Amino acid sequence: MYTKYFLMTLMMFFAIHAASQNIPREKIMYFEEAVLLLDSTTNCLYRVNIGNDTLAAAFRIALNFFPELCHQKIRLQYGSIKTSMAAQPRIWSIFVNRSNRTYKIIINKNPEKEQTQLLYAAPFNAKVGIMGHELTHILDYSTKSGCKLTWTGVRYMGKKYRRELEKQTDSITIARGLGWQLYHFSYFLTQYPDINEEYRQYKLDTYMKPEEILERLK
Repeated sequence: MYTKYFLMTLMMFFAIHAASQNIPREKIMYFEEAVLLLDSTTNCLYRVNIGNDTLAAAFRIALNFFPELCHQKIRLQYGSIKTSMAAQPRIWSIFVNRSNRTYKIIINKNPEKEQTQLLYAAPFNAKVGIMGHELTHILDYSTKSGCKLTWTGVRYMGKKYRRELEKQTDSITIARGLGWQLYHFSYFLTQYPDINEEYRQYKLDTYMKPEEILERLK
């Protein structure tokens, strides 16, 4: 009972916080409402291998905005990465037929990492936005040959190309209908106190800033 009241209070806080950012109420997704919608993706070929219900729900809801990925094999899993999340094709599947590939969205397995804490602390609405960003990466991967995927990985090591690719990915995520959710995460990133300033600046330099997203939403 106390858990339910706590969640209701938390959702109310996030709603008020989101309203202060001028996010339209109809663009705010809530965990309790999202759980009711999950059956719409039951025929998809994804696998959720994490124990966090809110992140799993955010992933499933974001997947609704990418119907062409429904029959792609996607795994949501924990892993050792430097950032909070990352989307990748499984190495062994890069050079198989695109329809048989397996992709993974990796969540940093270390809950003590500030990057992971940023993801966990974000409002549910913002979690949906960042999941949409990662699914946009998978959408891009699904159109590329093995050679092009490899070349993308090589070029991604360069800061200029990485910035171009991530901003383009944000732009497509907005076009998919998850702009307000992406904005919510980006704004939360600017306000979250428990994060290294160098990492915060890296994220703001590499991805679209809140004001850039708002401009696109207009």
